[in-house]
Amino acid sequence: MTSRSAVRAAAVAMVVLLTATVTNVPAASAIAPPTVDPGSVPPDAPPGSEQPMRQSNECAHTVAAAEPDVSLPNPGFAMLNITTAWQYSTGRGVSVALIDTGVTPSPRLPVVAGGDYITGGDGLTDCDAHGTIVASLITAAPVPAPGAPDGVAGVAPDATLISIRQSSRAYEPHYRGGADGAALKKAGTVATLARAIVHAANSGAAVINVSVTACVSAADPLDQRAIGAAVWYAATVKDAVIVAAAGNANEDGCAQNPAADPTTARGLRDWTRVRTVSSPSWFSDYVLSVGAVDTTGAPIATSLAGPWVGVAAPGVGIVGLSPQNGTPVNAYPPARPGESSVPFWGTSFSAAYVSGVAALVRAKFPALSAHQVINRILHTAHHPPGGVDNQVGYGVVDPVAALTFNVPAGDVVAPGAFTRILTPLPPPPPPDRRAHTVAVAFAGSIAGSVLLGALIARARRAR
Repeated sequence: MTSRSAVRAAAVAMVVLLTATVTNVPAASAIAPPTVDPGSVPPDAPPGSEQPMRQSNECAHTVAAAEPDVSLPNPGFAMLNITTAWQYSTGRGVSVALIDTGVTPSPRLPVVAGGDYITGGDGLTDCDAHGTIVASLITAAPVPAPGAPDGVAGVAPDATLISIRQSSRAYEPHYRGGADGAALKKAGTVATLARAIVHAANSGAAVINVSVTACVSAADPLDQRAIGAAVWYAATVKDAVIVAAAGNANEDGCAQNPAADPTTARGLRDWTRVRTVSSPSWFSDYVLSVGAVDTTGAPIATSLAGPWVGVAAPGVGIVGLSPQNGTPVNAYPPARPGESSVPFWGTSFSAAYVSGVAALVRAKFPALSAHQVINRILHTAHHPPGGVDNQVGYGVVDPVAALTFNVPAGDVVAPGAFTRILTPLPPPPPPDRRAHTVAVAFAGSIAGSVLLGALIARARRAR
């Protein structure tokens, strides 16, 4: 593949979608919130690919463009007032699992190997230059004074990051084809995402960041029992806060959902107008879905809306550490000579901010359950005019408020965790074999009597 094509792939890799959506998406389809079946939790096993993979694209590269200035604090970092939040928590003692394209460690970004569902490696390789940027927003260490300043710092710099590589635009199955061949053009599927979530939960992660999104048509949302059960397991059984990117409209045919109509009886969280499902975000009983805003707090038009969106965070002006050399970067290089570089943007990075906030809250309030942590983040966000909507949910997160406000703890688990669980049917009763047993016993007694009579008659003849 040419370097020019690789650059285009790098730009697309900014928001990694696991499965391509159908481009001819119908008008809004009436759907209901999803249910889960706990019996469908996928088994945990050492991470590995479902089938042999091959590298089909060159690895992506990153650059430091003029805007935003990498020597200044990250615009979103300043917008959320993270330095003030550090007075109350830095995330120490909290493990955050990042399910993404892998993370390349550097001195300011130490990473724990969590496994690789692409090549069976350790998860410490990022060929897409995506996971490393997301990780930078969560746990990168700021430059210690009096070093040369730059704008890179993680929201929770003292948290521990676990990297699990689950998707990649640089790899594809070695053998493509079959009924689901179109969905396997690139590495990473809904099935491996479900397995990765279970593995992250079993690895002891208190927060799980999912900046990869499966975007599918509401008319045919595929079989998502495994991923629904996986997030249920991670959130309720293992008590992990799951933070997921809402997804980007117009990426891989991901059609934007119509705005909710507040004049209808269903109001601002209307599920009947959904045309594109974002997974795992739509399992909103167990997942905190994050939309994207600009540095003024205004929603980004390409942030995928939906009644599952919980909160929002900055999705532009992103600065992170390069997976090539650990230096500050903010863009992919131009696709063609004379064109501009492609800045990092999207809900992937918005989710990273919120995962960092969740780590701060978990460190400050260790007695809170995962659902109670989400409740605190929702109730301290800057609510939109209607209180809640499908673009930004309950509004832009406020880390300082989440760490300092007096917020009732709330339910230990989501009420929907009970009402939306499909209880597996009890096993059928064992067959009633009493008649059979009596018949066998009767036949045995008859046979015994006949045999005994024959033996007695034979003995008499012998005498």
